[in-house]
Amino acid sequence: MLACSIYIDLNPIRAKIAETPETSKFTAAFERIAARQAAAADALSAGGASPVTAARDAWLSPVPDSDAGQMATDAMPACPAPRASNRGFLPLSLDDYLALLDWTGRQLRSDKRGAIPAELRPILDRLAINAENWLDTVTCFGRWFHRAAGRLSSMAARASRSGKFWFQGLRSAGLAFG
Repeated sequence: MLACSIYIDLNPIRAKIAETPETSKFTAAFERIAARQAAAADALSAGGASPVTAARDAWLSPVPDSDAGQMATDAMPACPAPRASNRGFLPLSLDDYLALLDWTGRQLRSDKRGAIPAELRPILDRLAINAENWLDTVTCFGRWFHRAAGRLSSMAARASRSGKFWFQGLRSAGLAFG
């Protein structure tokens, strides 16, 4: 499944129709990246509150989020109308998937025309996923987070499922996880 997904998401790059995954229209990677960027913009404009706009990638089967910790189960809430399942399809986080996609796309192949240019920064840098605060996140984890940790959208969703408006650590989540 992983190899097939990477292959499909790299097709526009290998065909020299696009240069990067974030410019590869009509791929799942493009939709997931666009949804992540829209959610981040919504969270900033809402002051860290849960985004109110529908996720652009809601029709895609989810890749487990890094803060989900495990594959989704059948006990999850109903799927959005166009999606067949809420079950994740890979046992890795979206960040790990994008990093592998980026690395694979940089490998030159004699039988393909295109590759992600080697001089580009890594995809997680291009997507502004904050790596600078990682050490602070690790060393201050117990002080920053109590009931939940992860991206703002994930923490807000978890708080809502728990009947709360927020959990401690939203500001830290924004700094650590973008």
